[in-house]
Amino acid sequence: MPRNAEESVLDPAHLQRIEDFSLLAQVVVNGGLPGIHRSMRQGRGTEFFQYRPYEHGEDLKVVDWKIFAKRNELVAKTFQEDTNFTLFLVVDASGSMGYQGSRGSCSKLRYASMLAACFAYLGNRQGDRVGLFAYGEEVQQWIRPATGSGHLNRILRAMASIKPLGKNQHVRAWEQLSSFLTGRSMIVFLSDFLEAEVELTERLRFSSSAHYDSLCLQVLDRDEVDLPKMEALRFAEMEGDREVSASPDEIRIEYQREMEKFQENLKGELMTIGAEFEVLFTDQDLGYALRRFLGMRFRS
Repeated sequence: MPRNAEESVLDPAHLQRIEDFSLLAQVVVNGGLPGIHRSMRQGRGTEFFQYRPYEHGEDLKVVDWKIFAKRNELVAKTFQEDTNFTLFLVVDASGSMGYQGSRGSCSKLRYASMLAACFAYLGNRQGDRVGLFAYGEEVQQWIRPATGSGHLNRILRAMASIKPLGKNQHVRAWEQLSSFLTGRSMIVFLSDFLEAEVELTERLRFSSSAHYDSLCLQVLDRDEVDLPKMEALRFAEMEGDREVSASPDEIRIEYQREMEKFQENLKGELMTIGAEFEVLFTDQDLGYALRRFLGMRFRS
């Protein structure tokens, strides 16, 4: 597929028009990540997954010699390894995640949900147990980890119903979720991290355990990072009813400095406890985040 076609498939401006999250995930994974099936773990003595063309230089042990004898064709067997692995997708659905600035392709929550849907699809293909936990002021969705296409469809339908509501209740939500983190797990947390960064770091301290891999994805709108250029601004609190008027020329430089400091501190704190951290923008194609996820998943 030409590079520009891949980028189009991964463009959030294009994807946000697809209401069906199952279709969206298939479009992204099959159209934007060509050859992903070759990245599946290839185990021995595990469940047969599919045949694929043999690639020059591979171990000849993967060749199905019976098919070669019949058809004179080199094909390789791919097995789906039973990894006994759990993927937890955690989505911040508080009011601030509903923000969409002038340059954003979609809201922060929509962007996070699109990524989570793709992660769920990829995890299910890998044979992982996949769970979904979405919360704002209250827990909106809590689907305990399981496998299978029916379970995946349930998660994707639930993803489409998540709304940005209320003030985040990180402490209460993570206390509930943490009691279910057993066995080998990967936790992907999608949030804007704009409040309660200290409390969140404490709640994510389980990341220091060898049993868990944690990927924290900070989803932001570019207007939140550098502020749009206007003659005057009125800031409205997304999780309350306060408003503040200000002259952007007077505060933009200081705001950018504080935001950079905040992000550096947040990244440092998360790295200290063993969590990995990336910043994503809502006008950014999904490719980087997907490859980041796959890189962590396949080394787990």
